[in-house]
Amino acid sequence: MSELRKALELKIGEHRVHSFNSSLEDYIDLLLLDIETKIPMKILMTDGLSDYKMPVPERYAGREFSEIYFALPSYWEIEEKDNPLMRWPIDQIQKLAKHVIENETWYGPGHTFSNGNPPVALSENMNQNHLILIDPILLEDLFQPLSLEDKTVHFLAIVPLFEDEFDRKMNSGYFKFIRKFRSKNGNEVLDDYRTSIYRSRFRIF
Repeated sequence: MSELRKALELKIGEHRVHSFNSSLEDYIDLLLLDIETKIPMKILMTDGLSDYKMPVPERYAGREFSEIYFALPSYWEIEEKDNPLMRWPIDQIQKLAKHVIENETWYGPGHTFSNGNPPVALSENMNQNHLILIDPILLEDLFQPLSLEDKTVHFLAIVPLFEDEFDRKMNSGYFKFIRKFRSKNGNEVLDDYRTSIYRSRFRIF
């Protein structure tokens, strides 16, 4: 059992932390956490990404160790591993973990990724075609940096973005984008019904 898992079990309860492996070909181990907030949800999280020390820039010193996660709403049947509508977070989190480790690079708040070239929708239900890593919003209290024996682990949420959100973020910068996102009550929980934060209130019929 990993040191991270032991720490999470102590924090939220052993019965809420489960191993979640989808196949023998998984690049990295995953955990599935049962979280009770005002909105029940499950957290799909890497378990071992923080074994890799990221070569972060000087201004991010102290954030060399991270785990990444998807926050899944209660209706999300992540156990349906053969259902592409439900499975794609598993594939994406494995892809992101593999990318950062094998390319010996780093992740921090504001890093973005396209789903293909050219970008395509994440699924038939999830029309967003990019992903962004952000600091926890709804789960900010739960996912404060976690001190382990020899390191401090930070948590980054993976959030789908629409094309116009990605463009604005790239043009205006992460901090301006995240202020707008939070002002529109945006958070890290996946939502098939979310619309772009830049969608006009005025619609022409």
